[in-house]
Amino acid sequence: MKVFRKWHVLAVASCALMSIVPTAYSKDITLTYSDWQLAQDVWGKSLDLVIDQFQKDNPGVTVKRVPVPLGQRDVKYTTAIRAGQGPDVFALDVNPVREYISKGWVLDLSSYIDKAGDKNYLKDFYPVSLEPVTVGGKIYGIPMNTVAMTLLYNQRMFNKAGIEEAPKTWKQLRADAKKLTGANQWGMSLVLAPAGFDLRVSSILRGFGADYLTADGKKSALDTPQAKEAFDYILDLIKVDKSVPPGVTQVDANGARRLMANQTVAMLISTTWGYPEISAMNPKLDGWHTMKMAPIPQQEGNTNKIRTVLYQKSLFVNSNTKHPEEAWKLAKYLTDAKSMKVWFDSNNMLSSRRSVNENYKNIVDSPSAKIVADEIDHGAFLPLTPKWPQIMEAFRQNLQDAIVGSKTREQALSDANSQINKILQQ
Repeated sequence: MKVFRKWHVLAVASCALMSIVPTAYSKDITLTYSDWQLAQDVWGKSLDLVIDQFQKDNPGVTVKRVPVPLGQRDVKYTTAIRAGQGPDVFALDVNPVREYISKGWVLDLSSYIDKAGDKNYLKDFYPVSLEPVTVGGKIYGIPMNTVAMTLLYNQRMFNKAGIEEAPKTWKQLRADAKKLTGANQWGMSLVLAPAGFDLRVSSILRGFGADYLTADGKKSALDTPQAKEAFDYILDLIKVDKSVPPGVTQVDANGARRLMANQTVAMLISTTWGYPEISAMNPKLDGWHTMKMAPIPQQEGNTNKIRTVLYQKSLFVNSNTKHPEEAWKLAKYLTDAKSMKVWFDSNNMLSSRRSVNENYKNIVDSPSAKIVADEIDHGAFLPLTPKWPQIMEAFRQNLQDAIVGSKTREQALSDANSQINKILQQ
C-alpha cells in the first residue's frame, strides 16, 4: 500500500486538526521552534501545516520556524543556550539528550503534565520511548516519533539476482551481497560518516548480540566474541568481499539513500523514512513498490530479545524560554495523536504513541510500518549517558582506521575498547 499521498493527505489532516477550541492570549507572544526537518521538503511542509493550525487554535501566539542542519544542530543549540538564548522549543534525537538534561539546558515538564490533569497522558507512550527523556522520575521531553531500524532492499534487484527472500541471517546477507555485486552495482551500503553512523552500524552490532557497553553501563563491551564477530563482519564486507561501494568511509545516511535511489546498491539499513526520502530522490525508481523491508538479520544462535536499535525524535523546551507555558503547549500539540497521524501520512514516520501505531488504519494496513512497529519491542536505544557522543566517535574512528589500514582490525577494536573505558572513567 502506498501511504505517501502528499498534499491530499495533508489537506485531510488539516481538516482533522481544526476541531480544537482556540485559546486567546491577552498579548502577542512569539515562540521559536527549531528542527532539522523544517528544511526537508515534505517534513517541512507537514510541520508548517500543523504549526499553522496551532497558531489558529491559539490566537496571539506566533511560531517562528528555525531550520537547522542536523550536523550543526548541537553546536548551534548549545552555544545559544549557554548564552541565555536559543529556540523556545526544539527537536532532538536520543544521542545528546542526557547531556542536555544533565547540564540544565531543558525544562523539567513534569509540573506541566500534572497541571494538564490527564492522568493517562503518559500511559499512551511506549514505556521505552520515555526512557531517554526521564531522569530521576522527572520528564524533560515529549516523544514524537519512535522507530526500529530494519533492512531495506530493492526487490527488483533481488529478482534479477535470483534471490527469493530477504536474508534472515548475516551469513545469508553476505552471500546475497556477493551475488548482487557486479559492474557499477554493489550488494550493500554502509554508513561510516558521522551523520547516521550510530543507528546503522550499531544495528549490525545488535544483530550479532553485541553492544557498546555492559548492562550496568560501567564498562566497554567491545571485548566480547560477539563484538569481534560484528567488527570483522563489517570489515569483511568492505575489504574482503568488496560488496560495498568504494569511498564507504565518506558515506553518510543521505549518501546511502542516494545510492539506493540510483539503484547502485541493493540493501541498506534504514526504517520507515526510507520510503519517502529515497522515492523523492528518484521518482523513476517507483520506490513504494520496488523497495521492501525486513527485520535486521541476526547471527545464528543469537536469542537476545534486543536485536536492533531504536531511533526517536522528541521535543524539548529550552530552559531559557520566557514563555514556558506556551512553549509546553506547542510541544504537546506537535506530539498529540492527531499530529502523529499527520507525521505518518506525510512522512511515513511511526508514532511514539502505541495507540496510534496499533489503531490508525493507515499504519495497520502498511506492511512495512507493521514490520517496524513490531520490532520496537525488540529494540533498545543506544547508551543513555552524557558520554555517548564520545563513546560513539571512539568506536567510529577506530573502525575507520581498520578500514583504511592504519591499524590492524585487532588493534583497532582493542583501542576502541580501551578508549571507551577511559571515557567512562573520566
